[in-house]
Order: sequence, then structure tokens, then C-alpha cells
Amino acid sequence: MTVLRAVMEPGVTEVGGWRGIDVYDLPHADLTAVAGIYLAADIDQEFLADHREWLSRFVFDGGRVLVNGHVQRIFLDGLTRWRTLDFRKPADLALTRVSEHPVWAGMDARLFLYNTGTPGRLSFEELERIGVAGFYGRGYYLDLPDGAQIIHTIGPTACPIDYVYPLGAGQVLVHGGNDLLQFAAADRGASALAGQLLSWLGQR
Repeated sequence: MTVLRAVMEPGVTEVGGWRGIDVYDLPHADLTAVAGIYLAADIDQEFLADHREWLSRFVFDGGRVLVNGHVQRIFLDGLTRWRTLDFRKPADLALTRVSEHPVWAGMDARLFLYNTGTPGRLSFEELERIGVAGFYGRGYYLDLPDGAQIIHTIGPTACPIDYVYPLGAGQVLVHGGNDLLQFAAADRGASALAGQLLSWLGQR
């Protein structure tokens, strides 16, 4: 089965097991052999909202969709709108893993908090000293759909940032921040993330 990575890039091609597709071509694509769709964080939500019934039917029929970013237009059944988190310090953006999920299996949630310009693997203590927080996410979702399972919360208020929910025979995984594939790096201790994303989306 194929996994599509829908982005705002005309002429995208297959890279690393992902079959790229321009989001504007998505509703016209042949999905008979497609198991999952990865939606980039900068996707055109207005366009997808116009095709909500089509995308929801794909999931109802057993497909899987990963939604990245800040949902403001409801383009898939069950989605809710993203809200900005009021934060003052890195601790306000810290991730807590509430439940396990195969996409993040084997990865310490703390290592997603900071970004640095320093190459190589750094200890969490060093990341705390020189890193900049907030790249993974700076907001949250409330009013989650029925059956939703929270994976990560953000900050001391424990607001949901990553969650998964069933929709018909399929599933929707929502990440309320920058593209998850941006974090699939060995230096971060997350080299397995891309493969685990692909594996989860490829199940149908």
C-alpha cells in the first residue's frame, strides 16, 4: 500500500518511501492502493475544507490521515480548531507523554522541546542550556472528538498537542505544531520517526 505526502509543491516526487503529491491534485488521485495521507503543516485548509466529504470518506473507508499544524478550517470530520498557548518560558512548552503511540515509540518526548544550531547529539542538560524551545509546538486542541486518545500534552496546564481518534474504519492522527518529519533526525534521537510514521500510515 502507498502513503501520500501532500504538500504545497507542484511536481513533488517519491522520496524515502513517501509518494509526494501536490495538495491540489489530491482529490483527483486514485486512492485504491493508498493506505495513508500525510498533510504538511502549511497545507491549504480552505481548499481541503471544500473537499471535506471526500477526505472524510477516505478515512471512514479505512484510510489513515496525519494532520500537521494549526487547524483553523475544519476540513475533516472530528477535527477541532487549534488554540495558541500563553507561554513565558521553556517549561510552559514542555511535552508530557500521556499514552504510547507507535509513531513516537522509543523516543524521549523531552528531546523534541529544543532546537540548536549545534551539530551532533546533545544531552538534555546541554539542550536546556543552549537550546531554543517551541519549535515542536506552541498551541493545543480542546473539545476533542469522541474516542480521542491524547498522546502528548504541552506545558503545566497539560493541554493536548498530539492526539489520535477513530473515524469510521480509519484513524486520524493530529499534531498541533510544525511538520513531524522535520524532527526525524539522529542528532535529536529521533532517526526512527520517519520510518515509524510511514509504517503507521501504511496500515489499512
